[in-house]
Amino acid sequence: MTEYANRSARGRAVAEDEAELCDQLDAQGERDPERAALGLVDIADSAGLEPETTVRLAERATGDESEEVRQFAVEALGHAASAGSEADGTAEAAIRTALDDGHEWVRAEAVVAQSRAAPGDEETLRAALSDESGWVRRNAVVALAKTGAASQELLVERIKSDPHQGVREYAADFLREYADDTGEAVRILAAVLARDPEAFVRAKAASSLGDLGTDRAEEALERHGLNDRSDDVRRSAKRALATARGVDPEQIDADLDGPAAPGGGPGSKRDRGRQGPGGGPADVNDGLTQGQRDRR
Repeated sequence: MTEYANRSARGRAVAEDEAELCDQLDAQGERDPERAALGLVDIADSAGLEPETTVRLAERATGDESEEVRQFAVEALGHAASAGSEADGTAEAAIRTALDDGHEWVRAEAVVAQSRAAPGDEETLRAALSDESGWVRRNAVVALAKTGAASQELLVERIKSDPHQGVREYAADFLREYADDTGEAVRILAAVLARDPEAFVRAKAASSLGDLGTDRAEEALERHGLNDRSDDVRRSAKRALATARGVDPEQIDADLDGPAAPGGGPGSKRDRGRQGPGGGPADVNDGLTQGQRDRR
């Protein structure tokens, strides 16, 4: 299973020792338990957790009043389960409970944790595609793709029907990997590049078209990508066209000095408010695990 980035948790813990962090989970106030859970994410990711720590995290993941503590505790439990930490199924049970949490950030993180704890449990990840939160559905798309359980049909359906831009963005990104029918995939991605209102979605469609590299893909990149209203999309299209042709991007003649996209793009007001649980705008590796830490 692909490793997920976890850069934002580092350096924020109240201690480095697992036992100390475990004790801090029950400290008064919200900040110390939250930072303790963050510190345990790193430890769980690198070395797993002791059974007692896993039990304490499970209590926080399912019963803490703070959604932030619950979210980070769930993330740590996902790493612990992936590392094989032993606590009689405690981590897995807490993660399943968190999938029904009342807060979307916790549920979104629980989808990630579930994909780590039980990467073969396709049914649970698919069920998350029906969640009312777009962030949860986005994480479900990414988890299904990273665990090998996605399909061209699923990704195309998400592109066509999901109102959440994050879902469409990552569906367009992963479609290049699941394109059983290359011609149909190119047709869908070309339509996304031409018509999706969000620059991030169009940029991912451009990158996927470059990897697919058919004549129709190049035509779409030239016609729509290089003439997009967003400078970011034009840059993505330029790189994609170079990939398709097997040349250096500097050999692609394109004007990249236009204004930022009114429909949303890097640095825009919409960009600053769009991250939600799961992190940064354009990095698939970051897009699954960061929770809301990037906005701290």
